[in-house]
Amino acid sequence: MPSNLSDQSLRVLTFTGVFLPGYKGGGPIKTIKNLFEQAGDEITFKLITSDRDLGDTTPYTSVNCGAWNQVGTASVFYAQPGKTGYAQIARQLRAKDYDVVYLNSFFSPRFSFFPLLLAKAFRQKVVLAPRGEFSEGALSLKSTKKRIFITVYKLLGLHRGTVFQVSSDYEAEDIRRALGAKVDIQVAENIGAQEFAGHLNRRKSGPLNAVFVSRISPKKNLLAAIEMLRMVQQPLIYDIYGPIEDQDYWRDCEKAIAALPPHIQVQHKGTLNPDEVVKTLEKYDVFFFPTKGENYGHVIAEALCAGLPIVIADTTPWRNLQNLGIGWDLPLNNPDAFSAALDELAIMPAEDHLHMRQNVLTWAKNKFSQRDAIEANIALFKYAYEKK
Repeated sequence: MPSNLSDQSLRVLTFTGVFLPGYKGGGPIKTIKNLFEQAGDEITFKLITSDRDLGDTTPYTSVNCGAWNQVGTASVFYAQPGKTGYAQIARQLRAKDYDVVYLNSFFSPRFSFFPLLLAKAFRQKVVLAPRGEFSEGALSLKSTKKRIFITVYKLLGLHRGTVFQVSSDYEAEDIRRALGAKVDIQVAENIGAQEFAGHLNRRKSGPLNAVFVSRISPKKNLLAAIEMLRMVQQPLIYDIYGPIEDQDYWRDCEKAIAALPPHIQVQHKGTLNPDEVVKTLEKYDVFFFPTKGENYGHVIAEALCAGLPIVIADTTPWRNLQNLGIGWDLPLNNPDAFSAALDELAIMPAEDHLHMRQNVLTWAKNKFSQRDAIEANIALFKYAYEKK
């Protein structure tokens, strides 16, 4: 690879636990898809991922597993389970036909820790995007295991020389708290959705239509969302979309749903394919998502692109929403504030609600049509490649 990058494009070997045609992995799939589509002219991406969707016991039938496939602009290798998969990953890393290794998790044994060990052994450049795994909410889940893992990681010195990608200064603080002040951190925000609502309908009279789209797991905090609805005074319908990742957690959610007052209706409406999300969201009145932590939160970006006011926790980079007139970011230790925001939207005149939605959509189009995030991601890989 010549030192002058303009002679040929930088080659990035990417690892992630789930990719297309999978969809249960949520945001990271969209992050990587958007990156490949928007930066693929300047960087050559290859990707190694699992041969099945999150939680599935059978492989995809629409791709050639254990081999390279062309998926959009990128070459994708679907690694098989067990020892075979580890051998396949090792073989690709040993080939060294790449300039930078790009890992999209900190805690994944197979698609982060193992490739990181090999990349370090082969003296390769590494970019690691923890995807929000260091937020307080995320670290509080299975905390003992994660603490041990972080200790081993630091003892092995694996953070030295690794470039950590974050999507905000908040996430950078989370990483420094866990790994120390000297970690090399570069801010390159995720590349957001490029699809926008076509038409915003005036709100009909009747219950406020709220929506949740995400994996059903403790980190996404659906149970707390349902419990917050107990305090809502106005009639409200809350539709939930997303794969049930944690059955025990979902049972707790069902119990909380059963205890809600009669003017609040909650139902699980199955899962959405990635290309259905914005079209589905635009039919609702508000996106209600008090997540425990997101480094970016693609579904939040998609809700904004659907022109939806958002009611979320202050655990994401999406802040200052009330001043912008596009929603609310509220502390999780004040559940009544969430209920009050939903009631405020429920009694808002239809004309004012439509005006708020138009404001959200205008803001989103301005935010997501800019090339800043794309340029920052390209610069990140060039920085990592040129780093001594």
